Amino acid sequence: MPRLDSERVALWRAFQTAAEVVSRLIEAEMADEFQLSLPQFDILAALAHNDDQMRVKELAEALAAVPSTLSRRIDSLVDREYVTRESAPTADDNRAVMVTLTRMGRLVWRDANILYRRAIQREFAAELSETDVGTMSRAISKVAPFRS
Repeated sequence: MPRLDSERVALWRAFQTAAEVVSRLIEAEMADEFQLSLPQFDILAALAHNDDQMRVKELAEALAAVPSTLSRRIDSLVDREYVTRESAPTADDNRAVMVTLTRMGRLVWRDANILYRRAIQREFAAELSETDVGTMSRAISKVAPFRS
């Protein structure tokens, strides 16, 4: 394993900063256009990509989210009628809760996803060559294999 040196520390800091800057730019657009935070959009997207419903535990795992924080985000989406939350007990968990994307939530996600993809293209992907993408994909899969 390579020794932690100043170059690797600087690379980590640059990676964090770049991700934060791009996330803030995308979130500002999302808030202006749809009054959604990026984490709220991520919930809608996760549901849209999982047959419109997931258990809270599955959502938390998929989004690497803290359950209490996720619960507050879900509450705000329930209040806006973008999702519903219902008890869905299982054999191993009587407290299981299912979150389901509503028709309105799917429509908002669809339109917000267009903005999201355009913003990623403009703020992140436009300057990356195919070689850059391959290199970044390999590097990220080494440090975060569960997310690749």
